[in-house]
Amino acid sequence: MVSLIHSRRSCLLGLLLGVLAFPVLGQTWQPMGPSGGDVRTLAADPSDPKRLFLGTADGHIFESTDAGDHWMILGRAGTRQDSVVTAIVVDPRDGDSVLAAAWTQDPAAGGGIYRSTDGGKTWRDSGLSGHAVRALAAAPSDPDILVAGAVDGAYRSGDAGKTWQRISPAGDEELRNLDSVAIDPKNPDVIYVGTYHLPWKTSDAGKKWSPIHQGMIDDSDVMSIIVDRTNSRRVYASACSGIYLSEDSAAGWRKIQGIPYSARRTQAILQDPVAPAIVYAATTEGLWKTSSAGSNWMRLTPEDWIINSVLTLPGNSEISRRVVIGTEKLGVLVSDDNGKHFRASNDGFYHRQIVALALDPARSGRVLAVLANAPDPILATEDGGKTWAPLGPGLGTGNLRHVYASPDGWWASLGRGGLVRYSAEHSLWMPAGKLTLDAARTIATAELHEGRRRARPMASAESELALSVNDMTFCKTAWYAATDEGLLRSMDHGTTWSLQPLGPLPTLPVRSVRVSRDGSDLWVVSLRGLVFSQDGGKTWSWHDLPLNSGGAQWLDVALDAEPGQPETIVAAAENGLYLSADGGKAWHLVGSGLPQAPIQDLAIEGSTFLASMRGGGLYLSRDRGENWARVSGTLAEGFFPVVTTEEQATRLFAASATEGLYAVQLTLPTHTASRDASPR
Repeated sequence: MVSLIHSRRSCLLGLLLGVLAFPVLGQTWQPMGPSGGDVRTLAADPSDPKRLFLGTADGHIFESTDAGDHWMILGRAGTRQDSVVTAIVVDPRDGDSVLAAAWTQDPAAGGGIYRSTDGGKTWRDSGLSGHAVRALAAAPSDPDILVAGAVDGAYRSGDAGKTWQRISPAGDEELRNLDSVAIDPKNPDVIYVGTYHLPWKTSDAGKKWSPIHQGMIDDSDVMSIIVDRTNSRRVYASACSGIYLSEDSAAGWRKIQGIPYSARRTQAILQDPVAPAIVYAATTEGLWKTSSAGSNWMRLTPEDWIINSVLTLPGNSEISRRVVIGTEKLGVLVSDDNGKHFRASNDGFYHRQIVALALDPARSGRVLAVLANAPDPILATEDGGKTWAPLGPGLGTGNLRHVYASPDGWWASLGRGGLVRYSAEHSLWMPAGKLTLDAARTIATAELHEGRRRARPMASAESELALSVNDMTFCKTAWYAATDEGLLRSMDHGTTWSLQPLGPLPTLPVRSVRVSRDGSDLWVVSLRGLVFSQDGGKTWSWHDLPLNSGGAQWLDVALDAEPGQPETIVAAAENGLYLSADGGKAWHLVGSGLPQAPIQDLAIEGSTFLASMRGGGLYLSRDRGENWARVSGTLAEGFFPVVTTEEQATRLFAASATEGLYAVQLTLPTHTASRDASPR
């Protein structure tokens, strides 16, 4: 797993959502990609089929007004960041009236139904708060009638979702854990629901329910139900045991053949709006289609595509209709030849989980991003996010700890220990770095003395660098690496590493390190406190935060000290952010307006500080951390474990756990970059 506690040079993880107006800065967050990601559900506006809505697993709603060619984020249904949007229903009489159903990944929070009256820009609670709603359907014959399927039962609204009434028996052991809902196209009192176990039906709006599982394998999780709009006696149901068809209003079922068992976890089924015999099945092994009401099936996509949702949009003929699918990892794909060929259509849909980030200090716009749950886990951009490309094999995200932009290119530290670098010549990641013999012997002796592990054999003048690297920093004369076995220094751009003793302690565990550009100043967070040097590591002075701080986790250094004046040092501790303006002699807890809570990370550009809180939210200070304001807007709702900034630039970067990479341009005084610390 990629470590989420990263140095200040890496990334901002969390839920960054769309383009944000930044009122404190008077600027705008601009998306840098990469595009794509996970789609949970899709819906079309019945009054305008080119207008589509998309829901995600973090509560966000996206919109397309051109049938899926371009997307833009609208907002979040609800306030929670763990809300999984399970269904979106658009009122056919008013396309700006939209309902979204959601359940939260925290069982105690539940979920609910959320309403927007401005086309998804703002949302408010519309009932069933605290209920984990996993399905929502509107009656085709009366859009005021809605049925919601929740973990604790079925609910019905007769006033377009303004109020809700339970229509399943409270506490019923079977009519619970609902996963799907369908309403008869002509008679809204006829309702079908699928549970984690089996399906049920009511013909009187919930007064009486009957099990309808004849012919269905027992213990089938019914994930989707649809009723044929031209023949309401024909009902389709998808379950973990396969796809079933009933020709007698679900009195009996027969399993539809033709789809392999491995692909039968069907997330959704959809009847073509023009040709009733055409039915699509969105499965965990691709999109399937039948043109004969289930008699024969064919797979339209590669089998490794996981399809969560599918739409078909009107066209001039059956052949020209557009098919839109929402997937895991690949985002949105569309076909304009009725499913024969698909192409990615993710322009504006940024829903990537970035778990590590590095900026090239020598080339503006050159960024390395490490993604989770993506077809290409390592991506790089040379043009500020306009285009992204995979960056070579040899580096798996499951073994990645951190990534860094060195003066000689991309480097990464591994979870199992050691370093790798990206070779542009060979287009792959390669092991890099060796310990000098003296360093290896010193570390091995310390390990034996402390009883931690057996000494490594020293058969040659150098030993493979297998230590876990917590942090790296670079200057003109040397590179430094913070490890649990001590501070390492390289004078040959990472080829060999020696120990840099912190006074008499050569193997003191080091959490983070900073160095000035000329290499004269070093700032280190060790296991025993803060230790600084003003002569390139020849002599060291020890410093402590106040006793109630909880101890320093990492530090950063402001870049705007006047020549001959001490740098402003900022140390993050368990209970807040501490600042020293005199080289670490005195510290004070900063932040009027900053919560007394652990800070996840900090980006500094002159007198501007941007802090991300471990509990969520971004806070900005324009006066060196003395006064803070919470960043408002969509971004403010997210978790931001790490922030970073370009060296000597006026841009701050935020890379999210779901919404990709964003940048904001700052307007700063011209004197703020007179002296800076090591490249980030």
